[in-house]
Amino acid sequence: MSPSALGYRHGILVTGLYLLLAVAAASLLAWGLYQHLDFGYDKILSRSVLLFVALGLIPLCRAARLSLYDMGLRPVQWQAVVYAYPLGLLILLPLVLVFMVTGFRVLDDRVEYLGGVFLGFAAGALASSLLVGLFEEILFRGLMFSALRRSSSFVAASTVVGTVYAAVHFLDAEPLAADANIYWYSGFTQVFAAFQQMLDAAGDWDSFVALFLLGVLFCWMREYIGLWWCIGLHAAWVFGIRMFKEITVRDIVNPYEVLVGSYDNFVGHLVSVWLLFIFVVLALHRQLRSQSSGAAL
Repeated sequence: MSPSALGYRHGILVTGLYLLLAVAAASLLAWGLYQHLDFGYDKILSRSVLLFVALGLIPLCRAARLSLYDMGLRPVQWQAVVYAYPLGLLILLPLVLVFMVTGFRVLDDRVEYLGGVFLGFAAGALASSLLVGLFEEILFRGLMFSALRRSSSFVAASTVVGTVYAAVHFLDAEPLAADANIYWYSGFTQVFAAFQQMLDAAGDWDSFVALFLLGVLFCWMREYIGLWWCIGLHAAWVFGIRMFKEITVRDIVNPYEVLVGSYDNFVGHLVSVWLLFIFVVLALHRQLRSQSSGAAL
């Protein structure tokens, strides 16, 4: 077996064990907390899984023999996040304008922009967007992409990471009934049901394709610009989409609804077309730069 094949096999085994242990610990924690917290079991379980997945990143990086420099986390470049954040919002702007011009989404006149509720929501959305961007980029582009890139091409690594990144967005299960019996192993039951739901994502293929392209775009940024730019851009998209959906309402009988997937009423064909346009622009820009460098020599 070739070294690259052995590397893939080792990575799959380590990742599988990492996820299994995270689910086991989360299932036990959610079982223990469920009787003492005024929250649904599914919410407690999902937060517990995220907690143990985050805590497991450090030993997983060591198992994958990746340093912070290998993952792109060092040196720390918070200024890149500051620059990437407004760039991400600017990239979202044409999509927002299309939704508004077509009437697919219209401003919600019930929103009080200077009210405490809205400002609190905005602050929470800003904080959560940074956390989501940081966590998901460390996991997908910092850890997974870096590990695959060691023994494969950019195309192969970004395709795998983009596919996994898109797939996990459909990792969701039906909430348990309020009177359902909860056991220490109930977390495994819910996670298994969530994986089944993920396999049924064919009905949302338009959203899947858009998320895949977005994942590949983040891989491109990780390869050529750096992980901290990915974090800033990712956080901006999360924040921008949440705020746009908060201040608008959807026209459910709009003829342009085909442009938007049913996954979140935002990501769909229109996003895919826009991302493909960005890829074309990036490819032309790199070609012009290489020609300029060749002419200078």
